[in-house]
Amino acid sequence: MKNETPKILRSEHVFVAGSTGSGKSVMAEIYLAGKDFPFVLKLDTKGEYYERKAAGIPAWRGLEEGKDYEVVFKLKDVERTTAKKIIYVPDFSEQETPFYDALFKWIYERENTTLWIDELMSVAESAHRYPKYLKALLTRGRSRMCAVWSLTQRPSDIPSIIMANSTHFFIFSLNLPQDREKLVKVTDQREFFIKPKRHYFYYYKIGNNKPVLATLNLKKE
Repeated sequence: MKNETPKILRSEHVFVAGSTGSGKSVMAEIYLAGKDFPFVLKLDTKGEYYERKAAGIPAWRGLEEGKDYEVVFKLKDVERTTAKKIIYVPDFSEQETPFYDALFKWIYERENTTLWIDELMSVAESAHRYPKYLKALLTRGRSRMCAVWSLTQRPSDIPSIIMANSTHFFIFSLNLPQDREKLVKVTDQREFFIKPKRHYFYYYKIGNNKPVLATLNLKKE
C-alpha cells in the first residue's frame, strides 16, 4: 500500500469490500503472503485458481505453489495437509453450508490461523443465515489467534455480524448506493459514500477519527 502500511494483528478481523476488478483481492493477497501471517487458509469459492492456471498466472502472488502454499479441492485434504498456507478450492459437491461449517470448525480448533474468504455471499445464505462456526471465529476467534478476512462485492447482502466484529476496513469502489449506505450506517463514516478511483480505497480502523484514502503498492518489498 502507498505510504504507511497499516499494522494488522493476526487476531484482528478485517473487512474488505469492492466491486469486481477494484483491487480488493490483490490487497488481501499481498498482505496475507507476508511473514506476519504464517498460517492462512484461502477459501476460493469463485474458482479463481482455475482462471489463473489457464492464464499461466500463479495462484498466489509472490509465492510458489508446492513450496509456500498447497492447493486442495476436498475438505478431507485440508484436514490432512501440513502446509502453513492453503488454498481450498471446493469442488461442486462441497460448495454447501455443511462443508463450509466443517472447514470453519477445523480452523477454530486448529487455532493460530487466518481465514481468507474470497466472497462472503458464497458462504452466507442470507444476511441472517450463516455457518455457526463462522460466528464462533468472529466472536471468540481472537482468543485462539484466529482471524477472518471477509471479502465481498455486496456489503448490503452479508450478515451484519461480519462488520460488527471487524477492526480494519478496506473499502474500494462500490457501484450500488445501498452498499455504501450500509457501510456508513455500520461505521458512522460518511466518506464511504464517495467512490474512490480504481485501485484506490478507504482504509479505516475502529477508533480512528476518519478513513484515509490510499492506493496499492504492488512492488515487492
